[in-house]
Amino acid sequence: MRLKTKGLFAGLAVGAACLTVPFPAMASWDDDTIDEIYLDITSYIQAGESGGYVDVAADGDGYDVAEVEITNDPSKSDAWEDGDKPRLKVTVTSWDGYEFSGISKDDVDLSGDGGTVTSVSDHDEVVYIYITLARLNGDGGRYGGYDLDIRSLGWDEDDGTAFWEEPEDAERYEIRLYRDGDSITSVKTVYNDSYNFSDEFTKGGDYYFRVRAVYNSSNKGSWEESDVLAVDSSEAREIRRNGEGLSAYYTSDTYGSYASGGPGVAQNSSTGAWLLDSVGWWYCNPDKTYPVNQWQLINNYWYYFNEAGYMVTGWILWNNKWYYCQPSGEMLANTTTPDGYYVGADGSWIQ
Repeated sequence: MRLKTKGLFAGLAVGAACLTVPFPAMASWDDDTIDEIYLDITSYIQAGESGGYVDVAADGDGYDVAEVEITNDPSKSDAWEDGDKPRLKVTVTSWDGYEFSGISKDDVDLSGDGGTVTSVSDHDEVVYIYITLARLNGDGGRYGGYDLDIRSLGWDEDDGTAFWEEPEDAERYEIRLYRDGDSITSVKTVYNDSYNFSDEFTKGGDYYFRVRAVYNSSNKGSWEESDVLAVDSSEAREIRRNGEGLSAYYTSDTYGSYASGGPGVAQNSSTGAWLLDSVGWWYCNPDKTYPVNQWQLINNYWYYFNEAGYMVTGWILWNNKWYYCQPSGEMLANTTTPDGYYVGADGSWIQ
């Protein structure tokens, strides 16, 4: 629960004031046992090309991805073929003081490019996870005959907006931000040829993004990488200031879940605090209130809170539409849920 842990400690002063709210007493919680693993997968493998790699990031606390091995990678002289299913061996290690507790296939949740967990081997402090990715589709010409080649990647150095030249057949794009060689965001889906990353410029470093065009789930272009935007700490602060308000939206004309098409009224209470008690997670606003029976936008993610004010996960029926929130609470949009249903730009299930 990466956002909430950060919010919990960053907002201790606010959280202390919120203890007057009639919630159950705060309970101690055991955080040294890991019973679920969340992995975010980005595949850079294309049919018709040799090599390629897969980026797998830990999407939870208490563990890291130590190694990703493609177990059926063809030799350098051969290319991946249409219909191939890349297979991975992912080594996950626990942090000091943590250990895994009987991790099985059902305890591993995949996001991003996803895949299927075929087997798991748990050794207390090390877990080996074997994953099969989706079948590659590369016949009928490059990217199935669609124009999905992205060119002219660049940066607006003033406000941290990434941009690129739009190929003819792109219906949407997938984009991810990196700093000093490490990914610092999940894969985001956007519908325009730009995305503002100003909120992510939290310190100095070498920033770059990777983006690919998507026609449909079976036809995706190659990941293309931008030039590096190198900034120091003062320049990063300036980018955040110049981009204030822009990064809450995918782009100015995007129909994403953070724009007017979202499930609720945006209340970006970034100075509030996440708190955990014996029942679950709840959010304390700066004015000592807490959301009840509503959606709330917190640090650019939508969360739903029930009639008691606790964060809800899984499927949620709201205004006769179904939405899905991850175990970490964030609502999914423009992707397939873990149980195989597609949710659209506003997060609602497309039947």
